[in-house]
Amino acid sequence: MYEEQELRRRQARRREQLRRQKLRRKVRICVSLVVIAVVLVAAANFISGLGGIRETGFGELLAKITGANRDDGAVSVSYVDADKADLVYPQVRDEDEVLRQLKTLAKEKDAYTEIVENYDDYPEELLAALCNNEEMLPFVQGYLKADGQARGGLTKEEKEVDIPLLLQWDERWGYVPYGESNIALSGCAPTCLSMVIVSLTGDSTATPDAVAAYAMENGFYLEGTGTAWAIMTDGAAHYGVKGTELSLDESVVKKHLEAGEPIICSMRPGDFTTGGHFIVLTSVVDGKITVHDPNSRKRSSVLWDYDTLASQIKNLWAFTEN
Repeated sequence: MYEEQELRRRQARRREQLRRQKLRRKVRICVSLVVIAVVLVAAANFISGLGGIRETGFGELLAKITGANRDDGAVSVSYVDADKADLVYPQVRDEDEVLRQLKTLAKEKDAYTEIVENYDDYPEELLAALCNNEEMLPFVQGYLKADGQARGGLTKEEKEVDIPLLLQWDERWGYVPYGESNIALSGCAPTCLSMVIVSLTGDSTATPDAVAAYAMENGFYLEGTGTAWAIMTDGAAHYGVKGTELSLDESVVKKHLEAGEPIICSMRPGDFTTGGHFIVLTSVVDGKITVHDPNSRKRSSVLWDYDTLASQIKNLWAFTEN
């Protein structure tokens, strides 16, 4: 009797051991399948992103894979060296040259065809800007239907990054009148100041259209000239930031940037403009300077040598919160 009971106990223990072994094997198999699935998804994302590596650079591709770049309204920036960037040097074109360039672009991309067909309905300055900057194409496509009103404020992501990249021709505010034109064409200064104000104070109401309206209401827009430099000091103070004029010296510029003080520069014709323009210097990376150009994502993704920038800078101001 005792032997039979002991046998049953041993059989029960054996069945339990087998059950546990099977359970462990199932768990290992499930874990392995999950790991394989994750690896395959990551590999697929990586392979699909390789096609854009020529245009975006490896840094931006890596950001896409890791989730650092977000396609949710915010403009995020990944940097490449200038010699690897496919930049279009801005050119001065007369009316005939602008039309010829647009017709050439229409042969390559259908989206330009409607613009060519309605050429006389657009301001010549706008079409000339488009010839220098294909990023403006969606804005130009919407121009004839625009009512000149602002359409929305900053996104959550733009409010959270250290310095948001805001574009003057963004459809949220680019159609809004500014002086003799609109923010898209003439609002680089208020757009740059908007980036700085939002960065230093967190005031998300200081959008480019709001700063542009303040500039016009308080005499910082000069007819026939554009935005007065005084907005970088007197105008900035209205928003709780202090603009300090700097000497054009590499050690001075980098010292302020490394201290977290963005710098707005008034630019001569060159890599950024055929006339006048404002940009924001944002940081120092590997000894080079990062830029937020309110007119171009591409130029905002470049690591710039100090000497290249310095030869084009007319004046510059560093900013801190009051």
